[in-house]
Amino acid sequence: MGNQYSEASSMKEICRGIRECKRGVSYKDGPMEWYIHSYTKGKKLKDDITTGRYKLRPGTKVQIYRPKRREAVAPWFRDRVWQRCMCNNGVYDDLTRGLTYDNTACQKGKGTDQAIRRTIKMLQQIYRETGSNQGWGIHRDVRKYFPSTPHSSIHELDRQRITDPMFLPFLDEIVDSLHDERPPEIIAADPYGERGTGLGSQINQLHQVALLSPIDHELLTISKHSQRYMDDFLVLDAEKDTCIRAGETIDWMLAERGFQSVDKSGLFRLSDGFYFLRHFFKLTETGKVIVRLHPDTLKLERDALRGQKRLLDRGETTMEKIRVHYQCFIAQAEYSTGDGAIRAMDKFYTELFREKPTYKRKRRYFYGNQNHQRAAPRGAPEERSADGPARPGECGPAVPGDDYRHRP
Repeated sequence: MGNQYSEASSMKEICRGIRECKRGVSYKDGPMEWYIHSYTKGKKLKDDITTGRYKLRPGTKVQIYRPKRREAVAPWFRDRVWQRCMCNNGVYDDLTRGLTYDNTACQKGKGTDQAIRRTIKMLQQIYRETGSNQGWGIHRDVRKYFPSTPHSSIHELDRQRITDPMFLPFLDEIVDSLHDERPPEIIAADPYGERGTGLGSQINQLHQVALLSPIDHELLTISKHSQRYMDDFLVLDAEKDTCIRAGETIDWMLAERGFQSVDKSGLFRLSDGFYFLRHFFKLTETGKVIVRLHPDTLKLERDALRGQKRLLDRGETTMEKIRVHYQCFIAQAEYSTGDGAIRAMDKFYTELFREKPTYKRKRRYFYGNQNHQRAAPRGAPEERSADGPARPGECGPAVPGDDYRHRP
């Protein structure tokens, strides 16, 4: 435990951080310059860190437009490398230790894939327990979660969880680097002091994931069908009173920490369906779980393809980049029940670009942990589902009582 800082500031870990941080941005000059001159730039960064000369540079504020407009702070590449080194050598493990299994944002092996599968599983479990789709649910959110996070709460979280105190000055600098833009008199009157963390930093993302962990543990004592994705709480249960109690618990525990709760859907019936993570979920009378894309997703994808077509006509992009973009949409759409959305977009793509789309379909596992089910010996024969051969991109291995149609 005591040598985490020395490991993170070693040349081996810094060069590893440079390799990992350049993934996905190799087309930019800055990351490639760092990668080409990894030793010289890494040595300079190591000397600055170990001698106390390292100072965090102010990040660049950028606008995010999808799914809604938000402001993010993009850190400099050298700061991203050091944050990655800290996360690889203790900070990630310290901040994620003790989190609930259904806290699914910004963690290894989880993400939106895990959240969607867990939502389907919870709906199936409720149907098995009750024999009907007459369940209830609530969906809570935090109003401006990142901008309203108190700095004092993050500092207290770090001192509770971080095992190597050598990391604390660097973590405090990251948190305090984003200054509260409210008037000074309002900040002075706020019992929590300065607020706001930057969306876009790896350290800040982990802080936000771990900060509300006590609420997740409290919800598990109320209903086992509860999960959280960053600041989105979802509680499903067969009993109406249980969901009402869970919603009240979320509200007062958020208020206790200086946050404001937002009721995104009210108290809803599982038979009517609900939206979560830009997907629509509905439990039918027969126990089938229907999953659909949000209607805005298809509209935004058509607009994006039209924009790509205009860039292609002006010679500012290539068909290869457009195919990669479309592959990303297919990866998201594969979670929907059936192929209606994919076939509709394939038709639109063909009419727009005068070619049939080419993409790879991925086998989706809608039950349990996908990483565990992936592990299979090489050369093993293709597994079959209970009602026929596996279809690429639609069904996974045969799981008793569960197939690609989301039936319990």
